Amino acid sequence: MKRFNEWLLEGRSYPCIVVDVQPEYCPMSDVCEKIISFVNKQTGPVLMFVNAEDSGLTSDTIDSIKLYWEEIVTELSGDYEDESPVNWDRFEIVDKGYGYFRSWMDSGMDSRIIIATIRELYSQRKSDSRDLVFPDDVKEMTPIQLEIQDAIEEMGDDPLIVNWISVGQLRKFNGAYIMGGGRDECLREVELLMNAFNIKYKRIDSLVYG
Repeated sequence: MKRFNEWLLEGRSYPCIVVDVQPEYCPMSDVCEKIISFVNKQTGPVLMFVNAEDSGLTSDTIDSIKLYWEEIVTELSGDYEDESPVNWDRFEIVDKGYGYFRSWMDSGMDSRIIIATIRELYSQRKSDSRDLVFPDDVKEMTPIQLEIQDAIEEMGDDPLIVNWISVGQLRKFNGAYIMGGGRDECLREVELLMNAFNIKYKRIDSLVYG
């Protein structure tokens, strides 16, 4: 396992994916400061997932999240110049909302079934697992479709939703460092979606919270 400072010394041009590093989730965690410092020292593009005003799930706004990052970078660097210490041109910020896979995850649904359902949704061009259509004759269904159908019936009115991020956008970040939180919550949702489409990533465990 590489130490944190070793990550800072190599691969600075790698893209980064950051999940929920924002005031609502970070006040009790010094890991967030380390994440912000790490990302700000990279030179590659950044895909930043947040829960902000569009989703209405936190009191954070995009502007307040950006200000939080700038204040952390300024505090760590001791540089108090007027211009922004963060190059926001590198960032794609996505207000992703919350819980698109969580009911299935929290119920203990096997990750293999979640990934298969994600793939089936994209194959059928659907965004809600309740809208999936399967052959009436079970003999015409593949074994994995049978498992997906069983999972949908088990979950009832708790759907699996996939319309919160473009897969094409994620593919641009193939091979990215991924960090943030929570480990078995929002961060895991992003990882499951990437796994469904074989999009590679390098999770930095020392930069994961929750």
